[in-house]
Amino acid sequence: MKKYKYFRNIKDFVEFTNEPCQFCGSTEDCLEGIYFDNPEISAVCLKCFEQEKAKVIISDYLRNKIKSDMTIKVKELEYTPPVPWIQYNDWQVCCDDFCQFIGEWTRSDFETAAESENPIEFFKSILCTQTLSLVDDINVLWEDLGKGTAAFVFRCIKCDKKIVVCQSY
Repeated sequence: MKKYKYFRNIKDFVEFTNEPCQFCGSTEDCLEGIYFDNPEISAVCLKCFEQEKAKVIISDYLRNKIKSDMTIKVKELEYTPPVPWIQYNDWQVCCDDFCQFIGEWTRSDFETAAESENPIEFFKSILCTQTLSLVDDINVLWEDLGKGTAAFVFRCIKCDKKIVVCQSY
């Protein structure tokens, strides 16, 4: 299976469907059509996706976060399997490049990653600016992880900084 610059370990975190690929009819490793922001796409297998028969739509909001080599970086992200977003595509950017999605984390994952640091403070320290600006009480958000809130974790491919985006059902 292809390795993706912006998505580590797709087998563990991509939402696959049993619906057949609308391009070749395969039912193996088919991506959910909903993540392509195109009502005509119901499912696409990874093989057809890698052959660029379908792509993820990257909004101007995300495109405009990239300053250099935007066309190349956006094309790479368009042909990266989508994160199973709850609300909208909020792929993170750091060091003028899209970050690598490393997974959806639970409180246990943050506790492990925090090592000797307080896990709630660690979680708060890596929240993306937008999520952090919406938080009134970090403990409430912490308690909701894995229940009504998902934490999508990204890693900068240049400086290794981790960034978390939270989305709620």
